[in-house]
Amino acid sequence: MAVAVAVAVAAVAVAVAVAISSNSTTVQPDIPMDVVEACLAHDEERARARADEAGSLRTYPATKLAVAYWVRRQATGADWAGSGVRLNAVAPGMIETPMITDMRSDPDVGPLLAMLPIPVGRTGRPEEIAALIEFLIGPEGGYFCGSVLFCDGGSDALLRPDDAPAPWDISPGDFRKDLPA
Repeated sequence: MAVAVAVAVAAVAVAVAVAISSNSTTVQPDIPMDVVEACLAHDEERARARADEAGSLRTYPATKLAVAYWVRRQATGADWAGSGVRLNAVAPGMIETPMITDMRSDPDVGPLLAMLPIPVGRTGRPEEIAALIEFLIGPEGGYFCGSVLFCDGGSDALLRPDDAPAPWDISPGDFRKDLPA
């Protein structure tokens, strides 16, 4: 895959991987989908060229969306679940890190960060994301497979309350023929 995927692997009897996506995939407008498509097609040259044109503020959520899509598409397949490896993703929101501190002082980006509604009234803490990952790689997270978990203080739910879960639009007669082989 053309984008880096941060992975945490558990030291347990079952293999587990957690990729890091972002809530920017759903709360930021104007994501260049051609960057997403190039990443998913493993076309690094096209992804880089289009990312350069789009700029870093638009490219970041595109690459994180590619990670989320990649996890959803791959997790249930033979190479992952079929091989006994659980694969999921965490999509953090605005987490209080040095990067966010620096971005707040940027005259262009700072006002954009201030616009993001966070229903719980604060930014997240790194240890909250770490605890979620620890849960996912532990035995209590054993039934998670192909999930993208948002840990963003409610921003995604506030801005997109009816987008997930999305109903499966298929008739019972078509069920078998539409399943992946």
